[in-house]
This record gives sequence, structure tokens and C-alpha cells, in this order.
Amino acid sequence: MKHHKLHMMLIAMLGGAALAGTAFAHGDDSKFKSMDTNGDGQISSSEHAASVTAKFTSMDTDKDGFVTTTEMDTAHAAMKGGGDMKKMSSSDKIAKMDTDGDGKMSSAEYDAGAQKMFTEMDADKSGGLSMAEMNAGHRKADKDKTKDKSAMSDHSEHSGHDAPPASTPPSDANGG
Repeated sequence: MKHHKLHMMLIAMLGGAALAGTAFAHGDDSKFKSMDTNGDGQISSSEHAASVTAKFTSMDTDKDGFVTTTEMDTAHAAMKGGGDMKKMSSSDKIAKMDTDGDGKMSSAEYDAGAQKMFTEMDADKSGGLSMAEMNAGHRKADKDKTKDKSAMSDHSEHSGHDAPPASTPPSDANGG
């Protein structure tokens, strides 16, 4: 389950941030075209990597090689349609990507997540993403975010209900 949530978080974060997911999900191809720098109708791995690097660089406002929750919040606030990005908090997104547990996201962690997402969205395994693959990936991410949010809500509402019953101390030799 942890792997599924990480995957969905990656798609949500990178899809919205690096790939302008809300634009793709609503049929706006201007972001796709801006990433497709050679105009061949596919976003290659190198085009995707360049976009991811540019996005990370823009979020890393203090240029220390890490993105903090404050920096991510600022980037989301500056994005058109950034309200959709707030379905998961920046701290939750970073926590999912933060493989070394230092509380911030490094460029390497961001790049690794982006590459994983790219590979998973490349449905036909052509090495490039078509507009259809990009849209399908973002629609799936939106569905999965809703499903995960619902599951998390259900879990929190029922926490403690499945706790084992309190144990009774063993009786002593006097029956007590």
C-alpha cells in the first residue's frame, strides 16, 4: 500500500508541478507543447527531465539544492490552478519523496520520482509520452487521489475500532 501511495503522490506532485497536471487533465495542450521542445508530438525522457529540472530549480528559491515545504507552498501559490495542488499538503508530498528522511526534498529525490512517473505513464513503452498518455496518467492520478483521500478518511474515522481488547491480568493462586 505504501508503494501505491508513493506512486500516487509522485503523479500528483510531479504531474501538477512539473507537468502542469491540471492543464493536461482539462485538455489544455499548451503545457504539453511547451515541454515537447522538438515538436514531434512526444515528450521524450530528456525533454521530461529538462522540465523536471527547471521546475525543481524554480521551487528551490534559496538555491541550496533542496525544496522545503515553504518553498513548495510558495510555488503552488504562484501556479495558475494551484488550488488543485492543495489536495495533498506540501509536507505530505515531501514526506513521500524524502527517501533519506531529512525533512526536505533533494534534487536527486525529485528526479528519481519524476523518472519513475515517466516510465509508468509511458503505457506503450515507446520511450516517449504522447498527449493521450499524459492525459490518461493525470486522469488516473486524479481518481487515485480521490480514492486514497477517501480511504485515509475512512481509516482515521475508524481508528481504534480494531484495537485488540484489553488483556486481563492472570488470576493469582487465591482466585483473584
